Amino acid sequence: MVFIIAVDESYNAAAMVVIYYMDWVEIAKEFWGNIRHFREITENRNKYLEEFRKSLEKAGKKYNFAIRYYTKIDHYFWEELGHYGQFALEIIVDDKLWGEVVSRLGHLQVSIVKEGEISSEIGRLKKELDDAQKRKDVLKIEEIKGELTLYLLRRILITIADNYVNLKRRGLKR
Repeated sequence: MVFIIAVDESYNAAAMVVIYYMDWVEIAKEFWGNIRHFREITENRNKYLEEFRKSLEKAGKKYNFAIRYYTKIDHYFWEELGHYGQFALEIIVDDKLWGEVVSRLGHLQVSIVKEGEISSEIGRLKKELDDAQKRKDVLKIEEIKGELTLYLLRRILITIADNYVNLKRRGLKR
C-alpha cells in the first residue's frame, strides 16, 4: 500500500488528498481537462465548486481515496500527515507548508514536491519537447513526454486539494 499525498493550505485551513499510487493515473483522468485552479475562476466560483464537488463524488464512487479537511493546521493534521507519510511515495505540498513538511517529514524516504515548482517545470518541459520535436529526437521526445505527464498528474492532484479546501471553506455541501 503506497500512497501519493497532496496537501494544500488556504487561510490556515488545509486539505489532504491521499490516493493509492496504483489509482493515481485513473483518478487524474477523471479530472483531466475539466479541472481548473480555484483562483483562475473569475465568474461564479460557487457554481464551479459545485460542479467540482459532483466530479469528486463521481470519482469517489469509482476509486478508493481519502480527502481530509482541517479547519486549522494543528497537531491532528501533523499526526495524520506523518502517519500517511510513512507509506507515501510522494507528497505534493503547498508552498506555504513546504518548509514545515520538509522539517517534519524530511527523515522519511519520500519525495516532497513544492507546488510552486510544478508550473515552471511544466513550462520548461514543454519548451524542451518543442525543441526535441524540431530535431526529431524520438528518444528524447518519449522521455520528456513521460516526465511532463508526471508533472501534469501532480498538478491535477494538488488542484483537487486546493479546490477542496476552498469548497469546504465556503461551506458548500460535500
